Amino acid sequence: MNSKKRILVLTLSFGAGHIRAAESVFMELRRQLPEADLLLVDALQHCSFPFRALYVWTYWAMIRYAPSLWNKFFNARRKRRDEQTAPAWLWRNGCKNVFETIQNFQPEMIVACEVGACEIAVIARRTKLTEAKIINIITDFEAEPIWVKPEISGFAVPNKEVAEQLQKWGADAERIKICGIPLDESFSRTQDTQKVKVHFALDERQIVLLMGGGMGPTRMDFVASRLLERGENLNIIALFGKDKRMGRKLDKLKDSATVSLNVIGWTDRVAALMQSAAVLATKPGGVTLSEAAVCGLPIVFFDAIPGPEVSNAARFVDAGAGSQTTGSEETAVEILRLVNDKNALSAMVDHCRKLAHPKAAVDIVRLVLAELQNPHVIGEYLSTEKSNIPSFWSKLNLRKRPVVEVEVK
Repeated sequence: MNSKKRILVLTLSFGAGHIRAAESVFMELRRQLPEADLLLVDALQHCSFPFRALYVWTYWAMIRYAPSLWNKFFNARRKRRDEQTAPAWLWRNGCKNVFETIQNFQPEMIVACEVGACEIAVIARRTKLTEAKIINIITDFEAEPIWVKPEISGFAVPNKEVAEQLQKWGADAERIKICGIPLDESFSRTQDTQKVKVHFALDERQIVLLMGGGMGPTRMDFVASRLLERGENLNIIALFGKDKRMGRKLDKLKDSATVSLNVIGWTDRVAALMQSAAVLATKPGGVTLSEAAVCGLPIVFFDAIPGPEVSNAARFVDAGAGSQTTGSEETAVEILRLVNDKNALSAMVDHCRKLAHPKAAVDIVRLVLAELQNPHVIGEYLSTEKSNIPSFWSKLNLRKRPVVEVEVK
């Protein structure tokens, strides 16, 4: 393998899961190709204000304040088999730095870890900024037609159901590989759980882990409050991620006589906490579920975002690895039922482990490397856009702008 291969891992930070998945693929690429030129980019890191307002904030406003509206919008998009989440002109103008990075870096492969990343990569090919091959990494247990483009060299998917969805929308079965969802290798290593208990001042009471998906929205504070009110002997660890508003709400809650509450923002000890906990209560993000499966951690679901998260939860519930709840009271009741029923908890642990793909990142990188060695060239896309698009890009004088790169912790 040529040590100077150039690979761009591209994502959009809608929640922490997409970033974690991209980082895990990036680190595995670094391990297998130590001499290659690798770049990890979050397209939202330096997007324009109008793009953030139109694309990012609109999405967050809908899922926070009008989830039923988002559900209708998402389902309609799938039913119509939309080919884009946003017009190409909005991507080109809103994420100029990313297109500049692609033009300057000239990757041989773009690994797209979010549907918007797939769109950006395809636009870059169609506007002749790059001839890079594209591998799509789908990090939920449901896809949508937007992922399927003639420019895509391969798909890494979590299970056969997603593979079948893509084939229904026209993807070549030979280009689809079932890999699981990529996660950091720390989750498949046995962690020092005693050390993490000392670090967070936890005693021998059972641990309930609450997670909110990195950027919310959730009702973690209501769930924590109900658990405190019920007075079981528990340690509650509430990870609010980047949702600072949730952090402030959780900080207002006080330990009860029998329940301790530990409120945490960012930590690099999530794997150790998952291996220490008896139950996880969370929004059903695909990456979080994959991490829990590898750790054999039963899950109680709440506050699923309509769309892929609903399918994620259903996948685990159907497999006996999780429980779906509605409302904070029901969530608290189900958590306590599980921690007090050793047989039910043990069965869920077994079912969780059956869903685990601890080597997903390794398999994905193997797919990338195989495609880099593949001499096959995807046929030229017959663009319906006007031929003045390349000249539009030439007006941007892209090479004078800085590269946008994500810092890998």
